Amino acid sequence: MRKILLIKIGLFLSYLTTYGQTGAITGSIIDAKSGETLPGVSVLIQGTDIGGVTNLEGGFTINNVPTGTVVVSFNFLGYIKKDQTVTVKEGGTVNLSTVSLKEDAIGLEEVEILASFVDEGRQPPTPISTITAAEIEEKMGAQEFPEILKSTPGVFVNTGGGSFGDASVRIRGFASENSAVLINGIPVNDMETGRVFWSNWGGMSDVTYNKQVQRGLGATKLAVSSVGGTLNIITTPTEFRKGIRLSYASANRSWQNMFMLSASTGLMKGGWAFTVLGSTRFGDGFREGTSTEAYSYFLAASKTLNDRHQLVLTAFGAPQITNRGVDATELSYETVGRKTYNPAWGLKGGEELNAFQNRYHKPKFFLNHYFDINEKATLSASRYYSFGLGGGTSIGRGPGTGNPIPFNLGPGAPDSLQQINWDRLVDENQNNFRTLRDTEGNVVAQGNLSRYIIQEARNDHNWMGALTTLNIDFDEKTSGTFGIDYRWYRGFHYREVVDLLGGDFYVDLNRNSPLTTFSGSDPNAGLYGAQRNRLNPYGVAREGDRIDYDYNGTVTWGGLFAQVEREIGNVDVFLTGNFVRSTFQRNGRFLPDDFVENSLGESELYVFNNFTVKAGANYKITGRHNVFFNSGYFTRAPFFRDAFVDNRYSNEVRGDLVSEEVYSFELGYGYRSPRFAANVNLYSTNWNNQAFTTGFLTPVNTVITTNEGNQIQTNGDFLQFRLSNVDAIHQGVEVDFTSKLTNTLSLKGMVSVGDWRWANNPNAIVFTDPGFIEISDQQTIYTQDLRVGGVPQTTVALGPKYRSPKFWYAGLSANYYDNMYADYNPQDRLIPGEFFTQVQRLPEAFTLDVYAGKSWKFGKDLRLKIKGSINNLLDNQFIIDSRQRTDLDPNASPFVQFYFGRTYYVSAAVSL
Repeated sequence: MRKILLIKIGLFLSYLTTYGQTGAITGSIIDAKSGETLPGVSVLIQGTDIGGVTNLEGGFTINNVPTGTVVVSFNFLGYIKKDQTVTVKEGGTVNLSTVSLKEDAIGLEEVEILASFVDEGRQPPTPISTITAAEIEEKMGAQEFPEILKSTPGVFVNTGGGSFGDASVRIRGFASENSAVLINGIPVNDMETGRVFWSNWGGMSDVTYNKQVQRGLGATKLAVSSVGGTLNIITTPTEFRKGIRLSYASANRSWQNMFMLSASTGLMKGGWAFTVLGSTRFGDGFREGTSTEAYSYFLAASKTLNDRHQLVLTAFGAPQITNRGVDATELSYETVGRKTYNPAWGLKGGEELNAFQNRYHKPKFFLNHYFDINEKATLSASRYYSFGLGGGTSIGRGPGTGNPIPFNLGPGAPDSLQQINWDRLVDENQNNFRTLRDTEGNVVAQGNLSRYIIQEARNDHNWMGALTTLNIDFDEKTSGTFGIDYRWYRGFHYREVVDLLGGDFYVDLNRNSPLTTFSGSDPNAGLYGAQRNRLNPYGVAREGDRIDYDYNGTVTWGGLFAQVEREIGNVDVFLTGNFVRSTFQRNGRFLPDDFVENSLGESELYVFNNFTVKAGANYKITGRHNVFFNSGYFTRAPFFRDAFVDNRYSNEVRGDLVSEEVYSFELGYGYRSPRFAANVNLYSTNWNNQAFTTGFLTPVNTVITTNEGNQIQTNGDFLQFRLSNVDAIHQGVEVDFTSKLTNTLSLKGMVSVGDWRWANNPNAIVFTDPGFIEISDQQTIYTQDLRVGGVPQTTVALGPKYRSPKFWYAGLSANYYDNMYADYNPQDRLIPGEFFTQVQRLPEAFTLDVYAGKSWKFGKDLRLKIKGSINNLLDNQFIIDSRQRTDLDPNASPFVQFYFGRTYYVSAAVSL
């Protein structure tokens, strides 16, 4: 009895001691998509009955929590349950600050796995930045879809010509063709050029749930070879909760008005759920002569077959017509006195007409099947298809004509010369009566011959693919991902006559060919010259006819990939490999004089075998500190566009086609705590054997000497440089942090410093365009140690944000840019030592954006939200892009683009 009594007393004292060792946990819960607080969320300490619910402002405090490591569970109807591990100290309070819950959306978790979407909370061995749905909702405004990334380390967004869809993204100094963009895990980089055309998806922000930038080699398991990084976009899934949302916005950036309507059925009987969205944007843009008429639509439909099988269909598209802005020389802006100047438009019959109009509709369709094989294995299969229609217009010119676009104005230029004089072009066409006869004197065409036309470069496509991924948990510490990636693409490229501008017909001749005779007083004179297409011997074309070039490009891609991850104590290691077999082939439909031997019909089928190997490790020093490294090597086939001497006209490739090689190494440190998180990343990427094409205007009446001793008399036309064996090195350091100063005030910041430069002196084929007169086939371009242009190599961002429990928020976003350089001009790099100066360094720049919003709830379901933003509050219109400066012409002025001035956005949305 005494022993039993002692045991009971000991247990009682132990209970008292344990009960006395307690602490507290506090924080607030928000919706991961909208950023708004969630009242009524259940908060429970696992393994106990200790817990509570959030108040009307989304806050909670749990007292008497046992000390030590505990797991806190958050549950709320319509949201995915979330568990968070915390360490409680005796008498202390753990402040979790803000905890976000994701809506329980059908297929969201599965598509994130398919897309290799990384949870930042698990300290991955790669530098990543995630933009949440709430951030997109609050900060996007009227900015272009890529611009939401502008405060991300290592990322720069160029706003292009200032029209809707013109923006482009560069990661660690690499252009878009060297960074992979995935939508729901599906690659969307153009398969012929590698480029990303954001104009194809105007309105993408309407349907984006979240997006993540994986810099460098990244964590993506798909068989993609991205030099700079990977941008993962997850679209809005089908939602379990039903509702309708209607919104209107007004802005002055690249459109003026926007309407959007979305609706979700929620999960219905039979396991079906649907989410649909439609929107339209229209109106004039901030830059003169730009405007938008754009639409977007989106459908997500899911069918739950049973506990193990689920089908999800996603479809979206963005038909649009946009009037674009184009480059002008810096001197032109100074002459006109407006940084919004745009030489692309003028008056025709008293109405505005833009020569550069984009017209695109390239929808995408995805069908995903998710199969839970068992508790340890899942199979995800995606089939996708896209058809693309559209192109961009420009002014076509016949022989003996000058360029009517006033992109290079001198001092004192009158107002009448500052825009395109369409009426003059029409008048010239209508007073140019000609009779075109064949060699036997027969009349081929008669009437007013158009010296100027509006033409459209068409880029249509058919694109289909299949992606299948198997995920296996071999045991608690080892997992693997294995997959197959297949793609087939065919692009249809041609130019057609859109408007004869008052004329009756057009003759498709090479206007700079020395064989062309197009002048004379005899109105019945014959027209002879280099033919664009011998299949149309006299080159007569009318509206709707194809001119200049016509060809198809077919690209295929088959990849196998595998990744194995293993936890060894405090170290997580991974090994990834993939193999890709790709092909491409050109099929010419025209027979031009300049490429008679190798233009018509199918080219040789070019086949490449490439691979990727990467490995890394993450050492978790403690629960808050980790260090990681990863390294990789891969080869990549040259792009279709860069493989041919001129893919528009010829089946001939440029010498021996070799695969590009990329070596990359990264080292990083991360720190995590409930209130503060930071990352420091060091990286170095060596990129060898690149091939690309660039073209530049030559100065008028200037002699260029090649390294072969050839002298070129320039006439203000284009020279094309087909570069090969280009090497580059991109290295730098990135620092970013997030601080939760209070439960309502947070601060984000980053610093990125790069050293991006060309590493050798490559070779180039140089020829005139048009004319295709070869100047040199082994021209050395002396570029070693030149800075990579078009992107700031130093960026700094800082963004405080206040979120009130009273359903309003406000924030600032400050961005600083420095060490930004112009793109070099190959014409200045033909002779060693001569003109060898560093490329032009652009002035430093700073922007400040402000944004705010407020929500109201009426009854159970009705909600009103008003939000607004002002971008570039200080109206700092700086040069964001500069190119085509040549030291050969002391009077030359570079072609430049200016950043938007002060713009605004305001919207109101009703949800029920």
